Amino acid sequence: MKRLILPLVCSALLATQAVAQDDPAPTPGMMQQVMLSEQLIALGMERDDPVLMLAALRLRASLDNTTVAPAEAFTDKDTLIGAAKAAAAGQDGLLSLIEDAETEKSRMYCYPSWGRTICY
Repeated sequence: MKRLILPLVCSALLATQAVAQDDPAPTPGMMQQVMLSEQLIALGMERDDPVLMLAALRLRASLDNTTVAPAEAFTDKDTLIGAAKAAAAGQDGLLSLIEDAETEKSRMYCYPSWGRTICY
């Protein structure tokens, strides 16, 4: 019985720290990806270029909402997909790539380590 008490107390303390910890802030690299994708979106919409918008969509796919979500001031995914599909109208190959990118998820692998989450 005494052997169980210490591990249980330690587990409870670690769990309390993990729950109390705020969500980690996005890294500078993640924020650069968000900013670059927004620049690609703006340029793609200005030039009506579906390839630039596709690149932005693929870049945003590497950032899922569990790691960092772009602020409301940025272009949302549905608007981006609609603009990219409209710009790629009549180009079946590009439309297929846009549809693939629409369902693409982040390839990041995250794991818990001592009360924080590490992703690579």
